[in-house]
Amino acid sequence: MRVLMMVTPGAGHAYPMVPLAWALQSAGHEVLAASSGPGLLLGEAGVRCVDVAPGLSLAQMQGKLAQNHPEVIARLNDDALDPDYHQTIGIAVASALRLQPDMVGAMIRTAEEWQPDLVIYSPLFTPGLVAAAKLGVPAVRNEFGLVRTDSSPELMRELHSDLFEAHGVDLPEVRATIDVTPPSMGTSEPDSWLMGTVPFNGGGPLPDGMFEYLAASRRDTPRIAVTFGSGPAPAETVGVVRNIVAAAPDMDVEFVLATPTVDLEQFGTLPDNVKSVGWAPLVSLMGVSSAVIHHGGPGSAFGAIMNGLPQVIPAFGGLGRPLIIGAVVDRGLGVTAAPQDIGRELLESVLADEAMKARVRGVREEILGLPTPGDIVGRLVDLVENGRAATAASSASAPDAVLAKSAG
Repeated sequence: MRVLMMVTPGAGHAYPMVPLAWALQSAGHEVLAASSGPGLLLGEAGVRCVDVAPGLSLAQMQGKLAQNHPEVIARLNDDALDPDYHQTIGIAVASALRLQPDMVGAMIRTAEEWQPDLVIYSPLFTPGLVAAAKLGVPAVRNEFGLVRTDSSPELMRELHSDLFEAHGVDLPEVRATIDVTPPSMGTSEPDSWLMGTVPFNGGGPLPDGMFEYLAASRRDTPRIAVTFGSGPAPAETVGVVRNIVAAAPDMDVEFVLATPTVDLEQFGTLPDNVKSVGWAPLVSLMGVSSAVIHHGGPGSAFGAIMNGLPQVIPAFGGLGRPLIIGAVVDRGLGVTAAPQDIGRELLESVLADEAMKARVRGVREEILGLPTPGDIVGRLVDLVENGRAATAASSASAPDAVLAKSAG
């Protein structure tokens, strides 16, 4: 089976595709990822990639969106949990995407040239739907988890009607959704395929000195990992780091800053119990941590759960974050607070909350009990084979229908 993964050009969109790509390749299927910029990080996980728009990144798309549609950005920065929020996300992604017509065209041409049997695409990424419809193959949406995009195909069809009409297609006849949200943290469409998440936040060598630091650091001292994701960090992150630097000397805690987008020179000499490692694979860092402060990305949230860590999420607002904050806090796996309120009192209370840690362990076990990416591969094969059988049956019956009409 030949599979095309069509990925929005962002690390947070590429990484959730990795476990399924591994499973497909392990089962002997051909996998190709079409993306650009950080979306090509699938390549570091061993997936063949094609760059459809050299140099383009999600950050650039968002910057162009802010310049051309400031009203959409203003709505996204409203951190209220309201029923229209996921509609707003769809509008934002649609607006950003349509400002990149060359990338969209290259995505669809890649699909036509490679002729996959199946398209797996990022949520809200319309080229995946259009390409699958043109080729007559199934379209499968690989959700990030915690952020709901249940009605996204219909939403994308409405917002990108010109793109569908330009290619002479409607929504693909065969569609499916893979959802890694554990049932206790939200609800999925009844026909979603649940899959246990396998956190992946990047690979490669550890940064200089990080292994030695992690191996030699005191095992009996709590460690709090601090990360603000792979994209542009909100301006408020500086305030969070400032609070940490101020609180650290009075705490028996090690802080590890994996915050390459924050200029630490402005804080002068860091306290002895505050270490900066720049960029680091979060799975490695979380595996030796006691809690994590993060920006509210689904990859960070799932990484924390699978490593048994309580979470502290600053209330930054922004794309998708209110929904993720709500899922984490409502399930009792972490807390949220204004950036200026993240200090010694809050952090010590989280480290001492044994009930919270027990709930995190419970959700981890729940995730481990869900179908694996390997299980999902079998369902994808069935989806493709059933589609082929239906097409063959339709083709075989066509001559009979013509004869019957002639005889009438």
